[in-house]
Amino acid sequence: MHQGNVAEKYLKEFDEIVEEGIRTGNLEYDEGVQNAAQIFQFSKVESGKGKIVYSSFSDEDLCKLLKNKAKQLGYVPAQKEIYWLYRIYIKKRFGNWPKALVAAGLSKKAGKCGDSYEKIKQDKLLEKERLTSVKNKAEELGRPPHMHEMKEVADYFKHKFDTWAELLEAAGVNNQWKDWKPVYKVTTLSEEDKRLLEMIHKKSIELGRPPMRMEIPAEIRTKLKRNCGTWRNILYQIGLEPVQKIKPFNATYLDGRRNRLIKHSELLEGSVFKLVNPDKKTIAQLETLKKEAVRLNRPLVKSEIPKEIYNHLIEQCISYRNLLYQIDLQPLDKTKEKEIEKELRKRRK
Repeated sequence: MHQGNVAEKYLKEFDEIVEEGIRTGNLEYDEGVQNAAQIFQFSKVESGKGKIVYSSFSDEDLCKLLKNKAKQLGYVPAQKEIYWLYRIYIKKRFGNWPKALVAAGLSKKAGKCGDSYEKIKQDKLLEKERLTSVKNKAEELGRPPHMHEMKEVADYFKHKFDTWAELLEAAGVNNQWKDWKPVYKVTTLSEEDKRLLEMIHKKSIELGRPPMRMEIPAEIRTKLKRNCGTWRNILYQIGLEPVQKIKPFNATYLDGRRNRLIKHSELLEGSVFKLVNPDKKTIAQLETLKKEAVRLNRPLVKSEIPKEIYNHLIEQCISYRNLLYQIDLQPLDKTKEKEIEKELRKRRK
């Protein structure tokens, strides 16, 4: 029999079993029924009928089942209120019952004494409003808001999200925020503005990279902000781009217990930035790598970069990712990188 027909046959059989169980109110496995052995086969999700039927359900299908049951009952369903085969599939997919309820957008408080369906709907509306307020704040600021700027929202979500980065992602605030407020040349710079910008420029040459906001005194930033707006636009006046974190706010925890001051070196390791005023040796080495990348039609993996060159460039660039960023490339995905490394090891033997 064709594989598609087999799956269809098993799904039809499964549906009939479930419908009969729900109709009779028998939601548990019953060894006493005539076809008990046949029914039990559907519980083995690693092989046979069970595997085929279990695999046919998407995450969305299983979540929809839970949401529909909650709507029918008027509250979050407890395990005993779901047919036993569905329970097996749901817990296999999501890990446990509370995780499944959360995935379905329901409260963990299940059963008649748990949260009502109406309360869940109201909570969802409030959650949506709070996330929208984060997106609106980001658009107003022209950048992702910091946690301290929206403390009430952070407190509200501290049991749902681990970090401020996760909350921003849920609100739809991603790395595309830089496009919201485009940079522009300010034509009304005062002599004082020009002097302060020159100070920032000298700092960038000293560091060999754009300075981070915290590396410039607050009074200088405040004065320049009046005319230039954002920190990004302040740097744009002197031909620089800010240090860009790959995953901003990843170490900013909503519960506040694990937050700590992060060293500059740690911040830079998780960031990309263009070198400022690199020396001739650095320029020549980067040009060599760029030509080799063009020849290979891909970025070089670490082991392909001569050790002397790699060590020198890492001193300047801090990370392999940022090294590639200097020549407008990004690291390959991990799978592809491993394939290349494996092939290189074979050649060396």
